[in-house]
Amino acid sequence: MRILWLGHNLAYPPKGGPLQRNYNLLREAAREHEVHALVFDQPASRPKGVTPQDCVEALSKFCASVDWVPLPTDAFGGRYWRAINGLVTGEPYEFKWLRSKEMVKRLQRLMSRVRFDVVHADTIGLSPYVALIPHAGTILNHHDVESALVRRRASHERNVLWRAFWSQEAAHLLAAEQRWCPTFDVNVVVSEDEGQLVKASCGGSAICVVPNGVDVHYFTPRPDPGGARLLFCGRLDQLANRGAITYFFQSIWPELSGRVKHLEIDVVGKNAPAWLVELAQRDQRVHVPGFVDDVRPYFKKATLFVCPITDGGGTRLKILDALAMGMPIVSTTFAASGLKLRDGEHLLLADNSGTFVEQVLHVLSDRELRGKLAESACDIAKRIYSWDTIGRSLVAAYEQAAVRKATGRILTDTHLSLTKKLS
Repeated sequence: MRILWLGHNLAYPPKGGPLQRNYNLLREAAREHEVHALVFDQPASRPKGVTPQDCVEALSKFCASVDWVPLPTDAFGGRYWRAINGLVTGEPYEFKWLRSKEMVKRLQRLMSRVRFDVVHADTIGLSPYVALIPHAGTILNHHDVESALVRRRASHERNVLWRAFWSQEAAHLLAAEQRWCPTFDVNVVVSEDEGQLVKASCGGSAICVVPNGVDVHYFTPRPDPGGARLLFCGRLDQLANRGAITYFFQSIWPELSGRVKHLEIDVVGKNAPAWLVELAQRDQRVHVPGFVDDVRPYFKKATLFVCPITDGGGTRLKILDALAMGMPIVSTTFAASGLKLRDGEHLLLADNSGTFVEQVLHVLSDRELRGKLAESACDIAKRIYSWDTIGRSLVAAYEQAAVRKATGRILTDTHLSLTKKLS
């Protein structure tokens, strides 16, 4: 089949978040089918020194073609104007942000030379473009269920005006999901939990789970280094990660560092908040290296991985990376939601600061427990969450979309034929 991937990022380098998921799914889909990528470039998602052409060259190693369009810019007001305007029009920011005449031109140009069997829209804001390709089977991917994610953000917002804004945006997103999700042959989600969240909006559209995954050939088991070194990874300008690290240092670190004499922690991720950088300068036990090109050395020297996330959507890719490397993990239940992990077998769960401290102490003091957790972690990463396994789920979703579209066309043609005969 010929697949068109409409995306909102250039999917390279695969260093966490949507880039990591998209790069690997594109690669796996291209093993079975002819894949063409037409995407927006988000400069903020590319590390310093990585150009759009670098991304194109990387993806071209397995994609039949790769083309990109710059994100549209506004002459007045930028993203704030788009957000405020959305309150009046009822159109979510997600759609305004990705509206581009240039994207329409590139899409029409590509369609003039390739007839696609399936179109993959990688986020709901790209849905309007799919209507330009009526003959193809259609897939809508949900990295998160956007309305639920924004609704949670509103519930945690202390500022009354921002809470009202995010509540309104959540309502607009829910209306958009109810409008667009049923128009796709298949809606793809990252977990069964996310599928339940979006199910009411999907109508007769199929829902397929294509989980987040891990490159088990890149992230490989490491020996237990012992010691008392913790690790947290994630973009620190991302709301859920910033909230998690704030919670950790305000509510967990003071007691934990007081009870473990030589405790250290690496907080790896770009755009650390100023207060965390200042803490690292004052406290030699806290290390904030920023973005790193290869996170594996930090996994190798850490005794355990901590994931105190309490908000957000999707599933946490860094938990999967840690599993594949045989890292003992202490996590909130929320952070591990959507993953087929069992407390006490694959990781330890802790949903308040006191329990989190005790679980970390338990892991640090028990080498046998660390060994058992590491063995179970590696096993489930390879069996369920390797990208080659997950790629087969995506290919199956594409095939289902193509069949549903073809079946729909047959039924429509049959109905029209019968109507003509009766008339």
